[in-house]
Amino acid sequence: MVLALNKKKIARCFRRSMASYDTAAVVQNDLAGRLMRSMEQLPDTAFRRVFEVGCCTGVLTELLCRKRNVQTLFINDLVAEFEEPLLRRLAGLPSLEIIPAFGDIESLELPQDLSLLLSGATFQWLSDLPAFLNKLAVTLQSGAYLAFSLFGPGTLKEFSSISSVELHYYPVQEILSFLEEAFVEESRESFTDTLFFPAVRDILNHVRATGVGGVSQYQWTRESLRSFEEQYEKDFRTENGLPVTYVSSTFVFRRR
Repeated sequence: MVLALNKKKIARCFRRSMASYDTAAVVQNDLAGRLMRSMEQLPDTAFRRVFEVGCCTGVLTELLCRKRNVQTLFINDLVAEFEEPLLRRLAGLPSLEIIPAFGDIESLELPQDLSLLLSGATFQWLSDLPAFLNKLAVTLQSGAYLAFSLFGPGTLKEFSSISSVELHYYPVQEILSFLEEAFVEESRESFTDTLFFPAVRDILNHVRATGVGGVSQYQWTRESLRSFEEQYEKDFRTENGLPVTYVSSTFVFRRR
């Protein structure tokens, strides 16, 4: 399935969230830690020459470089402005070669001889995930690793039930089917996280602060916003507040 995503709008929304992302992206930050833990058993040779897709502000990048001995790191994101905050995070780390590779990963040529391609919570933003995974199967050499996390069905389910704020999320089994021919599964795990907010406006601020506004072309009017708030309150209010659900998975594979 090829998704009709507006990459310019996605980039604009994430660019706008640059200052707020680290604080607001609670689930994404936790997921970075989970992905790192899923790679604990990988050999040191896996981190010799790493390409990170969707580095954003560098939360996962910093965890990676502080926990493992990365020699060469290619950093990629749709938003080139993320390079500055990421480099600030990595300042002072010894013997690390950093090579910027910013742009739309679906149209970039990947470097050769990678030992690991890494991505945290980015693959759900690709227009054609199956085609990209096939591209990795061609590019990655035997023995190289692929480690990624992404959000899946059930993410933002409260939104999608009453609005057009929805992205197509691939089920785990479908992702496995894309990879089974060229890759060997090393590990995978799935998670459900629920954040609670006191009011719908706080939820909308959270969505905006994490860049997720790039999901939809939806334009609020005063009437549609009031209707959305009323429906969200009616359908989802709990004693803990108003929920926002995230469903995610981590995957680690080795190229056959």
